[in-house]
Amino acid sequence: MAPQSGLTRRSPFGGNPAVGERGASTQRRILDVGLEVFAERGYHDTGVELIADAAGCSRPAFYQYFSGKQDLFWHLASQLAREMGELAERIDPVTPDEEGLASVRRWLDAFIDLCGRYDPVLAGYQAAAREGRPELRDTRAIGNRVGAALVRAAGPGHPELDRPALTNTIVAVVMRSVDYWRLGVGQLGRRRFVDGLARTIHRVLHGAVDGVNVTRATKAPPRRAPSWPEFPGSSDHPVTLRARGQRTRQALLDAGSRVLPEHGYHATRVDDIVEAAGVSHGSFYRYFSNKDELFHALAEQAARTMVEHVATFPDDLEPTAIREWLDSWFAAYRGNGGVISAWQEINYDDEELRDFSLDIALVAFDRLRRIVHRRGFGDDAVDAVVLLAVVERMPYSVLALRHIEEPEAVGASTFIVHRGLFGRDG
Repeated sequence: MAPQSGLTRRSPFGGNPAVGERGASTQRRILDVGLEVFAERGYHDTGVELIADAAGCSRPAFYQYFSGKQDLFWHLASQLAREMGELAERIDPVTPDEEGLASVRRWLDAFIDLCGRYDPVLAGYQAAAREGRPELRDTRAIGNRVGAALVRAAGPGHPELDRPALTNTIVAVVMRSVDYWRLGVGQLGRRRFVDGLARTIHRVLHGAVDGVNVTRATKAPPRRAPSWPEFPGSSDHPVTLRARGQRTRQALLDAGSRVLPEHGYHATRVDDIVEAAGVSHGSFYRYFSNKDELFHALAEQAARTMVEHVATFPDDLEPTAIREWLDSWFAAYRGNGGVISAWQEINYDDEELRDFSLDIALVAFDRLRRIVHRRGFGDDAVDAVVLLAVVERMPYSVLALRHIEEPEAVGASTFIVHRGLFGRDG
């Protein structure tokens, strides 16, 4: 069998760099095993030795095909992007009727399966992107390709959809909605989730169509809202602080919120924080036992600020009011964005913080569900997951990933909320 095209050994191994059948099989095995190891250990705790041992090859053999774990990770990310694009190109026409809705359902089912297979890549993406490979760091191209394929499938006559910012936002929101569903937010069965999300996407593409993407409202949310979760290890500082101590402690918190978005959680050191705060190491350890404790204090503060802001969502569901609220939401996120961005990087590494993150998502979900229920139709639980994805993912895409400019993100989010979630045109 001829060597697979596009596969070469890394220099300086051998005079002929082409990978034959055996080499292609080895590379494939390393990729498959690498995905499993990333799933088990997470991006930061995975090393070349672990992958090579699991693949049954030596380190030199590993380095014939990949320059390191990061190179292997981006090969996997490229595979995911390619498969997402190919899947989108195969979507059947999305007509403004039940047949078109069924096309969206079939695509979503396959999309969810694909995301499940590559979950370790999606989980480790932000941490890996901080380490380099700028040519692969930006996923706008695949988002545009998938979103544009959906718009094309809807047929001609939709000029308001033909904007890269909107097509990219649709895909980002769908991916984050799937992520929240897989985490258990809303406790929704797969068929219910796929059906509800398909109707939302169909409304984005065609507007509200009675009997197709607009159905009878589900029952009202439970009267009892979930209580605020206890933060892991949270407690008031055991020593009553005087004014000077309070200022120093706050200076350290402020410094942490500035340093974290620059370096990321894993690369941030206590040295960086005390330098930014202009205090000594001794001062730091007077208030926090380690970096984790400072971060936990920042994370709890950020979570409360953002969840409480949900209560200000407007009663007026016109685009201007929704856009103004989103502007204020982005501003609030920006004030806490460094913490929230870093939080997402360690969700899979810190079990207590991961559990707290889910509990916070459930509190936000409950509040958003009550907002969505006002519209009087459809599955408010599914669309509360979608609204949660909008308000969490889009500021993150602007401030952490830098995939989209803020005015474009706010405009696209307004369109999705107004037309896709609330079924309104104009």
